[in-house]
Amino acid sequence: MKKVLLITLGLVLTYGLDAQLRYGVKLGGTLSSIYSKYTGEGETESNNSDPKIGFKAGAMLEYSFSSSFALQPELLYVNSGGKYKEEFEGGNESSKINFHQLQLPVNIKYKMGTDNLKFYVAAGPYIGYIFAGKEKWNYKWNYDGESDSDSGSDDIYGENSRLKHIDFGVGAGFGVEFLNKYTVGAGYKYGIANLTKAENSKIKTGTFDLSIGYFF
Repeated sequence: MKKVLLITLGLVLTYGLDAQLRYGVKLGGTLSSIYSKYTGEGETESNNSDPKIGFKAGAMLEYSFSSSFALQPELLYVNSGGKYKEEFEGGNESSKINFHQLQLPVNIKYKMGTDNLKFYVAAGPYIGYIFAGKEKWNYKWNYDGESDSDSGSDDIYGENSRLKHIDFGVGAGFGVEFLNKYTVGAGYKYGIANLTKAENSKIKTGTFDLSIGYFF
């Protein structure tokens, strides 16, 4: 994955002088989930989260090599994660995990249309660094006339964390561009990296996103 990004960036530097360069900003919402799996004693157990709403924001560059093809690297802050809820007799326990990540996607774009209205599809790898993570939890119980509740938050990237900071994966999306400046797009990113150091376990992420952008 790192080699793919280095080769892609190398192409930008090599051919950048002949390319048309634009830069802009992007803002959008995310709908993300956590996919976890544990394998032990010949059995595999999955525990996937419910989707969590988040957001992303950052900057983008576009290197156009022709009227149809372009390379678009971005530098984004992405808020992702997932939600869990467990029901039991007399109560429930819920939690929400937030990953705070700096992400560098590098997409190849194919564009078609006129200067006033273009449609595009895009795909490529991404690499990210999760610099912080929090779990907010809430517990409620009411049974046989007795009740209890509690809530709080934990730093899941604390001193003894078994989670990894480096994330990478692939993504694809599509969208439309108006007046050669304004963009509206949607996409999905799937994390290939295993985010846990725990033996026999895997934790990965998947994120849908909707975004608007502006090229200066």
